[in-house]
Amino acid sequence: MTNQSTVAARTIVEHLLAAGVKHVVVAPGSRSAPLSYAFAQAASAGLVTLHVRIDERDAGFLALGLAKASGLPVPVVVTSGSAVANLLPAVVEAHYSGIPLVVLAADRPASARDRRAPQTITQADIFGAFVNGGHADIAPDADVNAVIEAVLNEQGVHAGPIHLNVQFDMPLMPDDESWIPQVKRIEPVERVTTHTRELLMVPAHGVILVGDVNDREATCEISQLGDDLGWPIIWETSANVHGARTALSHGVLLLPHMPTPDVVISIGAAGLSRATGKLLQSTSHHIAVHLDSDGPEVPDMFGTADSILNAIPQATNDKDVQWLALWQQADAKAADVVAMNLSAQTLTGPSAAIQLWNHVADDSALMVSASWPVRHIEAFAPARSGVRVFGNRGANGIDGLISTAWGIACEAAERNYLLIGDVAFLHDMSGLNVAEGQPQPNLTIVVLDNDGSGIFSQLEQGAPQYAKHYEEVFGTPHGRDLWVVAESLGVPAKRVTTRDELDRALAMADRIGGVSVIVCTTGNRADENALITRIKSEVALALAD
Repeated sequence: MTNQSTVAARTIVEHLLAAGVKHVVVAPGSRSAPLSYAFAQAASAGLVTLHVRIDERDAGFLALGLAKASGLPVPVVVTSGSAVANLLPAVVEAHYSGIPLVVLAADRPASARDRRAPQTITQADIFGAFVNGGHADIAPDADVNAVIEAVLNEQGVHAGPIHLNVQFDMPLMPDDESWIPQVKRIEPVERVTTHTRELLMVPAHGVILVGDVNDREATCEISQLGDDLGWPIIWETSANVHGARTALSHGVLLLPHMPTPDVVISIGAAGLSRATGKLLQSTSHHIAVHLDSDGPEVPDMFGTADSILNAIPQATNDKDVQWLALWQQADAKAADVVAMNLSAQTLTGPSAAIQLWNHVADDSALMVSASWPVRHIEAFAPARSGVRVFGNRGANGIDGLISTAWGIACEAAERNYLLIGDVAFLHDMSGLNVAEGQPQPNLTIVVLDNDGSGIFSQLEQGAPQYAKHYEEVFGTPHGRDLWVVAESLGVPAKRVTTRDELDRALAMADRIGGVSVIVCTTGNRADENALITRIKSEVALALAD
């Protein structure tokens, strides 16, 4: 007779496969053996792709990337104890980004709790409010199907992480190995929405500000809205409207020097830079749009929104063609300044970022790290079509970015790229620690290496009066040869210092395929800070003419 733990695990696996799960990520452990083995059997039957990671944090972010790119739920299986706690960063990102991550955490029976039993912690509600999608503590004798269906039915309009905490009693391994899951596809639980696109009459002089948007239908509607109103679109890096006809290339550089618009429509979680934050606070009328594809929190970071819509509106105005022309002419002047300052052969962070941006072919995917890289693209990249851009903009952290990009690359496109800073690379270098035989995507990782954290030099911490402790607690130089770090983990790597070398390295990576790392040595952080300051000053002078 099949034991109780095996029955529960197989029921969970069959239910998730029926719901459309195509990928699962497993971190090794003993208490989670029933689930791990059942998923391995399902993978052997060709019903799911199995990914294995030894680090639970990497496992969580890999599942996050797979779910982000596919739009489908992705389970991550971990054992009991601190293994579950290591998933918190990925769960937080999934919560704020609206990503359907499914945590399958093994636990000991409830009778072992609060008795100092090994590898037993209070984990049933460890993620608290971050599992907005649903939660259950499944006892060994529970009706597993009923529990899972109840949890799935708890989901609201906004997707998010689910936590199934499964109590497994001994024995943990199956009595037979002949099981093949019986999968009858079911329709996913529909997140009911009654949102309609409102019809608005708005002033002639407005701006559309777009944050993180990974909804293709929404991006088409945003582009059409810009056309209908004759308004410039200022896009943040993962807005995915950089190909819209009214999209600016350097909107964030223009904002301090342009007339204040009468109205701003912000879509998604916008406000990456100080300039866009000031825009939202200075306009007399702010309309925020909270898309179904967003996380559950309302995207109104400064509390400035007069109204919050649940869909991109249909809007009309008395269009002033000179308004858009004014912004486009200013954008062209800024583009000349940017091109002149980033033309040198020696690489800088901004020039390497823009060279990658221009290299990425249409129908490819680019993941951009938080901190400097996302801001380099936002400020200096030309508007273009084709590329699909991802970012972990839910919590804006630098953790788990290699693993997230790996997951995206397994699902998003034939060619995939990650633009990442050196500190973020070191933070998740274990994301490259992938065993032979595991699924390997085509992923080129481009690292901007300025030996530390550059972004703080443009923030309050970089002021001269704080110089005494700046390098130690903010600059954090690491002194590591990052290409050596990558190769020590079995990943081909190359170090480049010039634009021509970067061109050749990117072309080589495209030809060879697989996973590779290109480390761009971008020089002194103080010089990079001076470059960015100079570009901003020269843009101001150009617009003053």
